[in-house]
Amino acid sequence: MEIRTDIRSVRDLWENNLLKFPNKIAVIFEGESLTFREVNEPIDRFRAYLETECGVKQGDTVAVFAPNCLHFFIVYWSIMKLGGVVVPVNVRLKGDELAFLIDNSDAEIFIVHKDLWDAARGALPQCPNVKKTIAIGFSDKGTLLYEEAIQHSEVIDARPDIHPEDLAIIMHTSGTTGRPKGAMMRHCDLLFNLRMTIVAQNFRHSDIHLLTVPMFHASALYSILPSSAYLGSTVLIAPRPDVKELATLIEDYRATTFFGVPTMFHFLATMKGLDKFDLSSLRLIAYAGSMMPVQTIQRLRQKFPGVELHNFFGLTETISMTHVLPNADVDVRAESIGKPLPEVWQKIVDEDGREVPAGETGELCFKKENVVPGYWKRPGLLEESMVDGWFRTGDLAMVDEQGYVYLRGRKKEMIIVGGENVYALEVENTLLSNDNVQEVAVVGVSATGARAYLGELVKAVVVLRPGRQMTELDVKRYCAERLASYKTPQLVEFRDALPRNPGGKVLKRELV
Repeated sequence: MEIRTDIRSVRDLWENNLLKFPNKIAVIFEGESLTFREVNEPIDRFRAYLETECGVKQGDTVAVFAPNCLHFFIVYWSIMKLGGVVVPVNVRLKGDELAFLIDNSDAEIFIVHKDLWDAARGALPQCPNVKKTIAIGFSDKGTLLYEEAIQHSEVIDARPDIHPEDLAIIMHTSGTTGRPKGAMMRHCDLLFNLRMTIVAQNFRHSDIHLLTVPMFHASALYSILPSSAYLGSTVLIAPRPDVKELATLIEDYRATTFFGVPTMFHFLATMKGLDKFDLSSLRLIAYAGSMMPVQTIQRLRQKFPGVELHNFFGLTETISMTHVLPNADVDVRAESIGKPLPEVWQKIVDEDGREVPAGETGELCFKKENVVPGYWKRPGLLEESMVDGWFRTGDLAMVDEQGYVYLRGRKKEMIIVGGENVYALEVENTLLSNDNVQEVAVVGVSATGARAYLGELVKAVVVLRPGRQMTELDVKRYCAERLASYKTPQLVEFRDALPRNPGGKVLKRELV
């Protein structure tokens, strides 16, 4: 798929579509439906406000701290139209973590939603760069009012010359091993992402995309918003990931696509009363973040006959999703992330950088062209993971004879038991296939005493589904029936929840 040559930036996607489909519904939120022409007015007014009242210039960073809402949609496109740089802020952040991300972005303008003001107010004293705070839905001493900006600002006709290589978004990593790093996405990177998204998911002009993933995530800002602008499709913003509310939205607005994480789809497929909703408009369920358990896939097939299921994969450092497991393969290859998309170059290498044959595990690498140009204010850091033009991801993977890729875990998470390699993800996926298990994390711990000769032991930390029961012996037996003996957990711990960072990633260092 090729994009028109006159489209050189994300801003151009919006403006091109505004001319083609001005009366098409662009966005729906909490009962309000706005056409492209209607929502373009507050977008242009807020863009003018940022420039004239706040002094935002092309290339300046603007931090956005807001949940899923219409305001985020307007703010995103306003910043894109003036050539600024969107810095989305994870809504779970607070304290020092929040202050670091805002300050590190060099943003002088900080936009905050009323629901997050308490967290923001505590962090802002540590952010000397912030000169002005724009308040959405509230007012407080020293803040500027977003609502006044979108109602009373005079529209500016000036149209900045945005180049494809200009920076568009700074997306921070989750920071499981240290401070978050800001992956820099240019306009050309987002246009590449747009092409891969449409190819992988077969998006259409007639689609109504149910947006349930957080709007500060890459799936929303890299894929769903740009592709809907390019195709003239509709974004249906869900304020919360409540499955009953989501089913109601699908029924009321005839949503056609649904992006989410496997846990959300498990709760949807097992929701009482789901059959009472008319969900026949849905044609695509796309998921990422982890593997979908086979039981959940089977339930989705029963509840949503005829709906395509897609598993997709990508990294913060890659400029697009890199792999997709299409509907035809989901049932038989549930543990695979699929095959690389067109124009995505991968290889799997050993410790010496030599490509490994099919069936062997190595480190997953992507060609430099598929990776962001660098990390914000961290020159040279990305290059430390580059070898001969290939980005070493730290992810262990295996490709089979048919070209399907299977993740085996993080390189740093590989457990060595008596000289044998154990991949944490393989053990985790095995346990997730048990209906009693809701979540699991597998780690390696030092072997001591009589077992010291093994070097490390496999430890499984298990979260059971509500009302379910398993013993340590049950867990060990279940694994022993399905895995080699050295892969079976020697230690089992039950918890009510797994420790996670604000990005939702499990903090395995706290489980050792």
